[in-house]
Amino acid sequence: MEHSLDETLAAAGAGDESAWRRLVEAYTGRVYGVIYRQCGDAELSEEITQTAFVKVVAKLGDYNETGRFEAWLFRIATNCLRDEMRRRKRQANTVDFAATPPESIGYTGDEAHEPDAPLLAAERNSRLAQAVAELPEADQQLLNMRYVGELSYQQIAEALEQPLGTVLARGHRALKKLKAKLAEEAA
Repeated sequence: MEHSLDETLAAAGAGDESAWRRLVEAYTGRVYGVIYRQCGDAELSEEITQTAFVKVVAKLGDYNETGRFEAWLFRIATNCLRDEMRRRKRQANTVDFAATPPESIGYTGDEAHEPDAPLLAAERNSRLAQAVAELPEADQQLLNMRYVGELSYQQIAEALEQPLGTVLARGHRALKKLKAKLAEEAA
């Protein structure tokens, strides 16, 4: 953003449509990504993302920026998803990462020049998705917030309303479980 987040939030809270548009453009993709990874339904993810932003705009006038906007936004979004899942009386499912187009994965180094790179990347993506899907829901949520939502552990702690040390430990354990599942599959 060319404007500072503080300025943009203040302007959006005061009703400035261009400031609100900047916020939506800056955060919609990440919010949608986190929600989609938790429920695996594109239409529902879009609906929840919109609902979350509607709630944010309703509360933004009273919001005081203290460096916690992202955590606040993601807490609202995950609460909207949780409320919807309760309303539907079903739990969120994880997304099928194998359905992700290989070109969206991104390649680095020499691998990108190999003719079968997209196939190999899609296969790795599928294995990773399966391993993540086997983790407890709380671990999946934390990993999604960290790696899809690109939140810092501090922001995740604020969003989940848990101490930073707890979130760091949970994140470490979740990654350890994921690594063990991937190693188990490779063996």
